[in-house]
Amino acid sequence: MTDYEIFLLDVSTKRCPMTTVYVRTRLDAMTSGQKLRVLVKGEEPKRNVSSAVRALGHEIIEENNANLDSDRYCMLIIKS
Repeated sequence: MTDYEIFLLDVSTKRCPMTTVYVRTRLDAMTSGQKLRVLVKGEEPKRNVSSAVRALGHEIIEENNANLDSDRYCMLIIKS
C-alpha cells in the first residue's frame, strides 16, 4: 500500500441492510490506517453506513454528494 492508495467500494446498487454488510466486510479485510471510498445511493443507506462505521470505531473524514443532482453520496473512511 502506498500513502496515496484509496480503495473504492460502490454499494449504490445494493439495498439496506446489505450496504452496511458490504462496507463492514471490506473494512474487516483492511489494515489500520487504510482508506476506503464508499459510494451509496439514498439517505437511508448513507445514515446506516455512517452510523455503523462510527460504531465500529472508524473515522469518516469526508462525506459529500457524488453528483449535485443525484441522491448518490460518497464517504471517505479511514480504518482505525
